[in-house]
Amino acid sequence: METEFVDVETRDEFVDLTFWLEDGTILHIEEQTELTPDDLIRFAHYDLRIYKRHQVNIHTIVLSPASIRQSGKRNIDTGNLQYSVTHLVIYGRNADELIERIQKEISEGRPIHELELIFIPLMESRLSVKELLLETIKLEKEINNESIRNKVIALTLVMTNKLVGPEVMESIWEEIKMLKIVKFAEEKGIEKGREQGMKQGLVKGIEKGREQGLVQGLVQGQEQGRIEEKRSLVERLLVKKFGLVPQDILEQIPKMNAATLDLISIEIFDMQRIEDLQRYIVRKDPN
Repeated sequence: METEFVDVETRDEFVDLTFWLEDGTILHIEEQTELTPDDLIRFAHYDLRIYKRHQVNIHTIVLSPASIRQSGKRNIDTGNLQYSVTHLVIYGRNADELIERIQKEISEGRPIHELELIFIPLMESRLSVKELLLETIKLEKEINNESIRNKVIALTLVMTNKLVGPEVMESIWEEIKMLKIVKFAEEKGIEKGREQGMKQGLVKGIEKGREQGLVQGLVQGQEQGRIEEKRSLVERLLVKKFGLVPQDILEQIPKMNAATLDLISIEIFDMQRIEDLQRYIVRKDPN
């Protein structure tokens, strides 16, 4: 049998959510419309990397919408290695009734349960996941407290980003584009062509822009496009790592050169708090 295994790691494949728990262990959360054997192998790779870094117990939970109708322990047994996750399907909770109740609480100025809002798109409903997500975002926009509003919208998008397609994100963009949360700009910027023909966004967004004939083939535009790719990747990594990112941090990213962006995209996984990122930026990019 073969004795060499080439493992090509793509930098935009990263864990959905991780949390330190009070008992010193780690909670790892993934969202999937369905859970396949290949998914389990991928999550096992993630957890081994987390364990190598922190050397503590890890609890992995995979969240799926109520339509899946299957839950419980899922595992891999290779004979010498055993790996298991908890597949959690949120059924038995009526999203339609919950939306109506929270709508009333918001209109009356009463406190709301933030976690309930975040998980609504995964609950049972007469609506599809796509429709339910859009209704949830519309409801969250009515929250008066700006800090809470932005937080629950950002977390709702993180919790459902693998459950819907690009066309749904397009609809959501129309709902949230005026709010001060992290931009859905990598593909949106490509659609507009940035008027200067510069490449912007991740590889998928650039390919889409090329097909639409919005990217000019100038050398300067190509170089700027590569830097924009790196900036967009760093922004996405920051959202995954810290959720809501302070505006002053986002304003510094366009000023960074390619080398600094590469360093941050690598070292971000060792940062635990947003303060670690702020100190790093001051140290690495003082201007």
